[in-house]
Amino acid sequence: MPARCNQGLMMTGLFINHFHFEMPTMRHPHESTNVSVMTPEREFRRNRFLQSRIHFGLHGKAAQLRNKINIAGMLQKWKRPSDGDGFLDYLCQICRIKSWGASWEYFRQYKQLYASVTGRYMDRNNSLEVKKLHDAVLIRRYDLQPPCNRGKDVANVDTLLVLQTFNIKYDTGIFSWERHRIQLSGCYLGLAFTGARPAEFVDGERKSSKNGCLEELFTRHATGSPSCDEDKAPMISQECESRGHPKVLCYEDILLMVVRHPKSDEDALAMSIKFVLSQNDLCLGADNKPKPTIFFFSPTRRLIFCFISVIVSLAVHDSAFAASKFTSVRAVFQVRNRGPIKCTPLRWKEEWLKRPVFRRHDDSYRPLLYQKLYDDMERQSLDAGEENAIEPKAWRRGAANAVNGSASDAVRDQMMRHDPKWATFNSAYINEKVGFHLQNAFLDEPTEDGLLAILSHIGLMRDPRASKDMVPDERAQLKGGQYRIKGSEREDRVRELTKLIAAKEAQRKKAIRQAYREDYFHNRPTWDIDTDGQEEDEYLAQILCNQPNNLSSGKLLELRIQAAELMVVLCGKRETVKRTRIRRRAQVNVAVEESLGPEAQATARRREADCRGKALEFKHLNHFKNHVEVVHGLKLRA
Repeated sequence: MPARCNQGLMMTGLFINHFHFEMPTMRHPHESTNVSVMTPEREFRRNRFLQSRIHFGLHGKAAQLRNKINIAGMLQKWKRPSDGDGFLDYLCQICRIKSWGASWEYFRQYKQLYASVTGRYMDRNNSLEVKKLHDAVLIRRYDLQPPCNRGKDVANVDTLLVLQTFNIKYDTGIFSWERHRIQLSGCYLGLAFTGARPAEFVDGERKSSKNGCLEELFTRHATGSPSCDEDKAPMISQECESRGHPKVLCYEDILLMVVRHPKSDEDALAMSIKFVLSQNDLCLGADNKPKPTIFFFSPTRRLIFCFISVIVSLAVHDSAFAASKFTSVRAVFQVRNRGPIKCTPLRWKEEWLKRPVFRRHDDSYRPLLYQKLYDDMERQSLDAGEENAIEPKAWRRGAANAVNGSASDAVRDQMMRHDPKWATFNSAYINEKVGFHLQNAFLDEPTEDGLLAILSHIGLMRDPRASKDMVPDERAQLKGGQYRIKGSEREDRVRELTKLIAAKEAQRKKAIRQAYREDYFHNRPTWDIDTDGQEEDEYLAQILCNQPNNLSSGKLLELRIQAAELMVVLCGKRETVKRTRIRRRAQVNVAVEESLGPEAQATARRREADCRGKALEFKHLNHFKNHVEVVHGLKLRA
């Protein structure tokens, strides 16, 4: 008892010292130490002075950085004054615009540029005339298609299962480090389970160009006094500054906790993720009060869908837990509540709170780029046999349609961070493929819900034999025998150039072979050492993709721990060679002997050994079936 009291006094003393040390830094970041009283007359004159220095056309949304970048991009595309119709015609000529929605969006940005430079809005009648010219002439001249002509893809659980299985088991691509494969799995699960925008998980911020257009348009004189933005600083910007990475999922947004189940009275690991910012919060002039949305996660029965295991494995690999004993996944999953406590949170280290969970392969702790996630998801979805590439937005639409009908509209709008008064879901996110069997409902027959679930989501035309690059390598098939030059006027010149090209290609191939041999003999021992015993990916794929059913809670927890431990091991490795062990199509194993008795199995094996020693030839398939039925006593299916 005295030892416990001494320990309590020591912890109290540490808390008091820490509190006195942190007290000077607890002041608001915009709070000044020198407080001065300003009279109403002086404040009125100050506000009038600030208003006179603010440029016309930079209020509201145009004052945001992303709109400034768009306006600077318009100035970069064309740096000479012109009217709107000439601007659109010029853009359609030099840019690869395929949709009339994109061309009209460029014109809207052009109007922002016009207002920023001239100090007044474009005349409404002139804008309507440009609209008429755009619809009547430019759309037909450049064959512009309607927006979303291909439709909006909606993902479901089958799409997630295919992409997860391909990422873990069948993908032959090489990443700079194996952690990225685990991060991709976490991004797929997080986007599907939260319906969040991709920019809330990875870095999706637009970068300003380095040509000086942004500084040319928005200098200190144009935007107003330096204190103008500080005077308008909303609460949302204060939240961004305090977090460090406002639009990326960081460790401080994740809370792992051990919760006691109310029914089974067993302790289980749970997780919550808080998203602070939404698209509406980023707009100035709206309600700038942060409206966090918190999602909760629990362990799933299928380990390939367990988001908690992915986060725990990444955190263990980063050594992000504050508790020193959490050096392995097993130690994290074996934490239990003590005494009457129903929840035990697992804290992070202070230096890891502001660091992103999904990062690039470097030591700067920079977040993963959105373009990297987009490219990898596109490649894996096409290699998995999808007809069209899966985009990150498909998971958001799939989550919205999954919760629609199962929950109230208020919960759906809260999950999607939508304003209920705008009906955003019905106008932009609802599945255009009706998921109700109206035909059988009208005929008063049983509805085919399973069939409609397949028809109304991605994966209907999936072909496992397809890949991203399916163009044959045979050059003769592409040429088609139409490049005959014999007897032509330029035959001598063509043959001379052909010999020159062949000589250059031979020199290049020789240099490549020599450089590769030097690199091979230099790095081959290191590759062998790295590859030796590197079977964690195979074991992980076997656990996640071939999980047995009807496991008890204890065996499922043990399997979950093994899968997360393998993820931690893979995070610290890098792929050096292409994974050629993977088969594109699964083998069909017919277990014939399991249906036979012991005597029949022995007879079948003895006759099989006799037939292997003979050189048997079969003329057709029925000849082979007859041999198996007569000699081996087995009847094959037709």
